Amino acid sequence: MTVALDSLAGSKVTYNTDVVRNIDSNAEAAVNIRVSTNAILEAFGYKSVETFHEDLSSGDVKFLAKQGKGNATYSTASYGNYGFWFTKSGYACSSSSANRCVAVKYEDGYFYIDHNKANVVVGDVFTVSEMFIHEADTVLYSFNVTIGNEDSYNSNQPEYREIINHRQDIVDTWPVTPHVQQNNYDILNQNYIQVRVGDKITMGAEIDSAKYINARYSWKNRLGKTVRSSKALDFVIESATTADAGYYTMSARLIDKDGNIKVTKCLYFVDVQTEEEGTDFSWEGRVPKFSHDWSSDAKYNYGVYTQPTKVLGDVASTDKNGKKVNRIDGKWWTCVWGSNLNTECGTDTATINQCARNMMKKYDDDFEYIRENMGWPPDLRARNGYKSLVYIFGSGLRNDSESNITQGGYQSAIWYSDPETGISTNWPCVWASYYPFSRFRSDADSKWSDGDYQREAMVHEGIHAIFADLDACKKSSWFHEAGNTWLQSAMNTERDGVYGTPGFLDACPFIAPFMPIECYSGWLQDGSFGGPTAQGVNMYTSDGRQICTWRNLLGGTQYGNSFPIVLAEICGKGSIPWIWRNCSDYVLKGIGNYLGDEVMRDLIMQYRARQATFDIGGWKSGYRSVTDSDMGVTIKAEYNNSTMPAWIDVAPFKLTPYQTLKRNSEDYWMAPDTLTNPGWSGANIIPIHVDSKANKVVVEFRPEDTEMRAQLCYVTKDGKNYYSQPVHCGKMVLNLTERPSNEVVFAVICNTDYVFVDDEIQRKHHWDYRIRFGEGALQVADPYCRWYFNERTIVDENYDEASARILAEDAILGIEEVRNTNSSDEYIPGQNGVKLVNGLVKSGQPLKVYLDGVDASDVKVNMIGLSGIVADNATLQADGTYMLPKNLSRGLYFIKFIHNGKTDIFKVIIR
Repeated sequence: MTVALDSLAGSKVTYNTDVVRNIDSNAEAAVNIRVSTNAILEAFGYKSVETFHEDLSSGDVKFLAKQGKGNATYSTASYGNYGFWFTKSGYACSSSSANRCVAVKYEDGYFYIDHNKANVVVGDVFTVSEMFIHEADTVLYSFNVTIGNEDSYNSNQPEYREIINHRQDIVDTWPVTPHVQQNNYDILNQNYIQVRVGDKITMGAEIDSAKYINARYSWKNRLGKTVRSSKALDFVIESATTADAGYYTMSARLIDKDGNIKVTKCLYFVDVQTEEEGTDFSWEGRVPKFSHDWSSDAKYNYGVYTQPTKVLGDVASTDKNGKKVNRIDGKWWTCVWGSNLNTECGTDTATINQCARNMMKKYDDDFEYIRENMGWPPDLRARNGYKSLVYIFGSGLRNDSESNITQGGYQSAIWYSDPETGISTNWPCVWASYYPFSRFRSDADSKWSDGDYQREAMVHEGIHAIFADLDACKKSSWFHEAGNTWLQSAMNTERDGVYGTPGFLDACPFIAPFMPIECYSGWLQDGSFGGPTAQGVNMYTSDGRQICTWRNLLGGTQYGNSFPIVLAEICGKGSIPWIWRNCSDYVLKGIGNYLGDEVMRDLIMQYRARQATFDIGGWKSGYRSVTDSDMGVTIKAEYNNSTMPAWIDVAPFKLTPYQTLKRNSEDYWMAPDTLTNPGWSGANIIPIHVDSKANKVVVEFRPEDTEMRAQLCYVTKDGKNYYSQPVHCGKMVLNLTERPSNEVVFAVICNTDYVFVDDEIQRKHHWDYRIRFGEGALQVADPYCRWYFNERTIVDENYDEASARILAEDAILGIEEVRNTNSSDEYIPGQNGVKLVNGLVKSGQPLKVYLDGVDASDVKVNMIGLSGIVADNATLQADGTYMLPKNLSRGLYFIKFIHNGKTDIFKVIIR
């Protein structure tokens, strides 16, 4: 493709760069020049670098180089993807041309400058040009390349800075400006405050008195109790206690000059600390242990159970073919099947019977340990003197109509009125097809590869039979699965003395901690979450086909036993049977009723923090392993076919346990993405690179939603866990007593709502927040690095500590540096003849510059915002002043004074 530049009618932006290329450098040491991609985005109207690069790859954005004499003609004859070799005359040429001298290549936000040693000598100068074209608009880069003895460059393009796409904060929508005050310190225009016990707290707001003539205010605490109602706006807490922490709602009733009434509700957040900043913190003992002993439970009368000798009469003695039902008895269990059993279970009576005996032994051994060693009761049949039942459906028995090729297995029940006990009820049992039954054959493992899985799955269904009539967890379908897999895992661990390998679905709560704890089918395709009893999950087409509403892997999160595993570590193994005896409907609600509200919220925060550090005792190795197997796995709708269509053709998502942040404001607040910020009781885990020279790390937390908590934590190379004091808002401070593994700490941001109250609003809501780095915190770490392997050395290819430290110093110290400088009457000196009189100024006002031997007419001024956008490009006035542009946003800016090949750079604050 060849393009005449003069034929393009759109806008043209040109940047000139002077480059010195070391003649002794090779291609691997090419000069790399950071491109202000945000300037390109602005020129072309893109909203993200990713979209720009996608269009560059697809050809929607053209990349061309100067071709031939003059400035008019550019061509796409390139080497590599986006780069050209040039001759001494500055014309693009082939990468194999004998006349090639210098090369300029664009890649991922950088230009790389190389040269051909055979055709250059020190002192050679080349002028070459390359440009991007989007529709009729162009961004042209012209490079003056000098062959010298040391690499360097100087460019007139704006400095590279992150583009800020501001997502609305809650205060942006308020008709009032919030303020808070600690004791008699400065009043801060914000809606959150962090204090110590005993401090005075003042919260209030400023209204536009030119617009509103009358106002009345009401303040409520997080429990909905009115704590102040009057015309006085400020709400004061004279001496703060920990009970004052949380959030407050200010309702303002405003009346304007025309008599119109506006009612608005504003959230304020309060954190009350009991300890000095950075004090060591331990979760030990923060949540009490609790348990239940079935043997002393009068309802289930556990102590009188003896080995049953009878079988319930709910299965007829003959099958559909009139033949005698086959039965093999164990000690506590019995198995029945009909005459039409699938031959995969065996073709002769001896093989089939041995298959059944093997199954009965497995059941008797496992459930004896659950009963005798772990203290759990047997199922309803055994508690009434009857053997527990495994029913093989599809084999010709009278209680089902399935064929003998139907597969599957689950816990079911058979309705029966027992004349002996007088009980008329659904009697729980295990309902299994030929498929899992066949895996109990003596030769099963030599025939199939899934024997262990199927045999353990059958025990899983037997545990469901125990749970079926315990009269608990009636609105917690998720815990019928998670509590089940916990009991089976705990049995294997206790009996065999080793922590077994968790199942693959146990990874779900770890790889996606933003999902709620009480969640069935996980993160649904519309971004909401399945409720505790699968609310929002089940949908059907008009002709009765199930619609797939879930995503692969995470759709099975209810089988992941992360919560009961960690709960047992915190509150003891007896806490799980306690749930089955005391939580009638929702599990977390029941625990919260017992522990109390604040302690329950501490439990949720502790659970999420332990997930970040894998502080889960002997389970750590296994759960890291299954989590690691899903790191980077792409998920989407699990099914989308004629049998089961997908609800939404959802975009693929690459799994990671970690959250990323993007800068959201000029004052360095960062926001999480709205896709995976937490659901109710969910959390985000943010990995943060810390300064290897720092002895503490500070991260500031600002909630945008109710009932949020946050905490910093880290793991050392040898596996020690450290935690900061949890906060409701404000600064999290963590002393780096020992070095964090890979110099990475975790910020754990958690919603602590634990009572499921609403099917629609609560399920669909993602809780929002903002984060700002302070001392020692440098950069969000790569979310796809395996930071959970604390014993390994992990390298983040996108991180350079020295560069990150410079940017962090700009963020943390820049504004304060300018303020401190302005406390003096002295000039702010530059290095090359320019001195700044004042660095704290207002938009639209003159900025006074003192010139030492420099003529004002020789000075060019560039003003650059932290977003990388050039705010102004001008010359000084004759009196040495520079008139600032009007309507500049408040914040930190850089001003460059360029004169006679020299540059002075200053930071200024626009008030």
